[in-house]
Amino acid sequence: MNAFEELESNVRYYCRRWPAVFATASGSTITDEDGVEYLDFFAGAGALSYGHNNPLFVDLAIEHLRSGRLLHSLDTFTAEKRDFLETIERNILAPRQLDMVVQTVGPTGATAVEAALQLAQRLTGHRAVVGFEGGYHGMSYRAASISASMAGRETSAHLKDFVALPYVKHVTDADVALLEQTLRTPVNGQAIGVVIIEPTQGEGGARAFDPAYLSAVRRITRELGILVIADEIQAGVGRTGPFFSFEGSQLDPDIICVSKSISGLGLPMAINLVRRDLDTWNPGEFTGTFRGNNLAFATSAAMMNAYWSDSTLEKDTEQHGLTVRAALEAMADAFGAGRFDVRGNGLLCGLDVRDTELAAAISRHAFERRLIVETCGAGDTIVKILAPLVIEPGQLDDGLNRLASSVEQATAAR
Repeated sequence: MNAFEELESNVRYYCRRWPAVFATASGSTITDEDGVEYLDFFAGAGALSYGHNNPLFVDLAIEHLRSGRLLHSLDTFTAEKRDFLETIERNILAPRQLDMVVQTVGPTGATAVEAALQLAQRLTGHRAVVGFEGGYHGMSYRAASISASMAGRETSAHLKDFVALPYVKHVTDADVALLEQTLRTPVNGQAIGVVIIEPTQGEGGARAFDPAYLSAVRRITRELGILVIADEIQAGVGRTGPFFSFEGSQLDPDIICVSKSISGLGLPMAINLVRRDLDTWNPGEFTGTFRGNNLAFATSAAMMNAYWSDSTLEKDTEQHGLTVRAALEAMADAFGAGRFDVRGNGLLCGLDVRDTELAAAISRHAFERRLIVETCGAGDTIVKILAPLVIEPGQLDDGLNRLASSVEQATAAR
């Protein structure tokens, strides 16, 4: 019996892209049950930014498990949560002058988005939301309803109190005028209460917003009393270089949604960072069984101490990003005939080949070369690079060479 074919739901997806039975993993590589090794430029959709089975965190996790320490604790006080809170304040919030409190919301980024939307509506009294074309915020009901990248899918709810603005790469006066007009205009009678934005879009196509546009978002929302939620679920925790992808702009969000790589080890964990003066929750008003993952608290604190007590990782990621962009630009010049486009920053980059079938072929040929790489964006036309931040330079070069060969083969076939 093939258990996967006979017992697993038809909804499975990634296994169709990469039809191998994976068994072990270390750093930037995954090995299947036949001993075949693959370079991983996917990193658990960004949940494994610090590599597979990072020994800094595995050893800590093993000791935690063997010692009989708490694993599940809801929102009770624990030593691990205290250490996590003190560490995120010391290494992340204080250096960025973010006067915020931490709300543990549960295991997924979608839960973080749901909590942020609920708090924003509670604070402003307004339910309508402004998002952006290409935005993706999760698969739960309201998170999906404000994910413009899901428009047209049967799973997409798309509420009547949501409007999506265009993505802005280079801001113009017209972009700012449209932003202000939209924020001043009720949606089906509902005033705008919040803007939600991924400062660098992941699933929407590895696209970074113009920092000047992010500054305009903050200026106008502040004038109108509208809150700003920064969805940093995929682009945050160092993926673009800085810890948050909005750094370098003046977005200054009211709520920051964080998940995916925040545990360091790939454990389920999500939090919201909320401006202190906006933390008006009543005790128990937003709850959840799996908010207290003490193993994730422990590995997250270790991750921040190991990689965010100085700027070494940030600089390394920025250098990796330059390497990736140079390689993708070379591929675009060699094989794109002026049609391909390179986008993103840090280790969230993409090659837009402007063709769904071609992007899928590149991903397939890459897998044949033992490289795992995904597609994204409208129509899945973008080949996206999400390599672990801790990848060795030689591995990064090797993977980019495999990708270039895959692009060459796919374009030649067409």
